[in-house]
Amino acid sequence: MMKGKMDPEIKRLVLWRIETGVPAHFKLVMGDKGMLGKEDLKRHVEKEDGIGVAYVDRELKFIKALSSGEFTKMLAEPEEGT
Repeated sequence: MMKGKMDPEIKRLVLWRIETGVPAHFKLVMGDKGMLGKEDLKRHVEKEDGIGVAYVDRELKFIKALSSGEFTKMLAEPEEGT
């Protein structure tokens, strides 16, 4: 998990990904925080609160998996039992 203040470039990247990639009707449940919509996610990232930091961490892990090829490799592997 991120420590300290969020890097402004990473924050801007994640906000851009939310704006361009998350549908308006999208809902996400994060632990006991209830359902969060697109605007809720943007607000939490802007505030850099616990939910915002957790979402940014999740996005960074996904981006790293994409760039390293890990995500593509996982998709290309056959399912067990097939």
